[in-house]
Amino acid sequence: MEIFYSLWFWIAIIAVTGIIAGVITNAVNKRAETAKYVADAHAGGDYRALAEQTLEANQVLIQRLDAVEQRLAGVEKTLTDIPQ
Repeated sequence: MEIFYSLWFWIAIIAVTGIIAGVITNAVNKRAETAKYVADAHAGGDYRALAEQTLEANQVLIQRLDAVEQRLAGVEKTLTDIPQ
């Protein structure tokens, strides 16, 4: 029973417990991360939704740029058709 009063015994117990807890925590985190990636792959990922949102935004942007281009063409035509 004298071993329980030893400082080195308690330091070793704490170190071993910490190592075991770290290994268990790492394993649980890796398993959760893997499950997340598997679920994401089965669902098609958020990439499809992101691509659809980006497509809609790009179409709106192209329409606005076309409108600006038409207005600039009108201004250019007005400036080049000045009679002298």
